[in-house]
Amino acid sequence: MTQRNCTVKYSKERRPSCRRRPIEGTPVHVDVGTTFPTGIRVESPRGPVTVWQLLGKGPVVVAFHRMWCPFCQQAARDLVAVRDDLEACGARVVIVYREDVGSVGGSCADRAIPFDCVSDSDRQLEQAADITKFSLSRYLAFSPAKMIRALRSGSRIGMSAHFLQGRGTFVLDRTGKVVYAHRSTTAADLPQINDVLVAVRAAANDNTDDLRNL
Repeated sequence: MTQRNCTVKYSKERRPSCRRRPIEGTPVHVDVGTTFPTGIRVESPRGPVTVWQLLGKGPVVVAFHRMWCPFCQQAARDLVAVRDDLEACGARVVIVYREDVGSVGGSCADRAIPFDCVSDSDRQLEQAADITKFSLSRYLAFSPAKMIRALRSGSRIGMSAHFLQGRGTFVLDRTGKVVYAHRSTTAADLPQINDVLVAVRAAANDNTDDLRNL
């Protein structure tokens, strides 16, 4: 087995950005450099939990996904693919869904997602993190080829009355400060997994100041 390390690596050819231009109409007060709403309770298969309870040992990746969405399923697989790198940094991953905790647990088990899958059915955490819904025009502004790739990689299309539900991914340091924030602009707009890893490594090594220069 290849031994993983948690060293921050930068590339001169392509430097990932942890700052994204705010989406028009989207609140921006939960962004890089601010404190994430870590005290809001969500439901896990083991009972109520807060993001704050998961902090302390290392960074935390919080991803707001839609269970029925093929692109969200692809984003979850991207995280699974770098699980060893995340664990080398002591990072935990929390994937937040709107569905009830029973459905969430069953879906994550069915798709072999090894992370903390939680239910935010009352949307308190979603709203506190400024995850706002897509406009219809922005939601559909993606190439059909991206949908085909997602389906070929194992995603399944579901149905939901909340198909315009937004999606976002955050990396938090040990104190709950946001060091990386990505809010999707279209249904197919996924965070670059290498960007997530750079942010996790920087947070694990207390080098988050360096991220401002990326």
